[in-house]
Amino acid sequence: MNLPKNKSHVEPLKFSGFGNELQIDILRDDQIHPIISGNKWRKLKYIVKKLEADKSQTLVTFGGAYSNHLVATAFAGKLFGLKTLGYVRGNEARDTNAFEKMCLENDMVLMHVDRTEYKNKSSLFEEFKKTNPKAFYVGEGGRHPLALLGCAEIIKELNKEYDYIFLSLGTGTTMEGIVGECVSQNLKTKVIGISSLKNNFELDEIMSQFPEKNWQIEHSYHRGKYAKNDLELENFIQKFYLETGIQLEFVYTAKMMMAVQDFISKGFFKTSDKILCIHTGGLPQLL
Repeated sequence: MNLPKNKSHVEPLKFSGFGNELQIDILRDDQIHPIISGNKWRKLKYIVKKLEADKSQTLVTFGGAYSNHLVATAFAGKLFGLKTLGYVRGNEARDTNAFEKMCLENDMVLMHVDRTEYKNKSSLFEEFKKTNPKAFYVGEGGRHPLALLGCAEIIKELNKEYDYIFLSLGTGTTMEGIVGECVSQNLKTKVIGISSLKNNFELDEIMSQFPEKNWQIEHSYHRGKYAKNDLELENFIQKFYLETGIQLEFVYTAKMMMAVQDFISKGFFKTSDKILCIHTGGLPQLL
């Protein structure tokens, strides 16, 4: 089971907004695949591997109307010959958007449900499972124990130890896998997660299983709310691309990079610190 053209790698990151004093690298997980990229594939990797052993199963998962996770799952299902079903939050009358069209074009069955009903995902799954006993549950954003294994491989693949690792956060699954591996290897690395959702303090509860020296979650860089865009953010994305050739998107990765810039401006780091920024993909937003 292999995903073609996996070109993920670490490279130095030079950007005027970061200055020239610090050692900053970027993990280009956005290069794993045009659609099933970044942490989306990291989380799906071992789930797909398990389901490939019995393709009569249906992967059932959840997301909003503009979910990168649903799109990536649909693409992976098509690529590896797996049946997929996505529950979409909200059943209001509207046109099918581009994300949903990509899911449908890749044979994912979409079921739009009332926002209140959507909150009880386990009930939705159990109801579906009554007539589909081989249904396989994957939480919103790819949350699953097998997803943690794929995310932990980020640390295993690095060729040096970093003092700080930055990444953007949605459900926190990627950070949980990374921090778990740092703790198991007894690394001094501190992983700093930038939440894209306002007041998503469930992330702190998830991470509280680990020593506080290994993690930190920042809740002040969401820029108003999830998926909120503005001119300053757009200008940052354009400047970053012009200087680095690396494309960011406004929901996750651009907010994370702006947070790193803010940390630097406040003198958070020592010049000897080794810093890694993880590009977690999310580029279907650009389509």
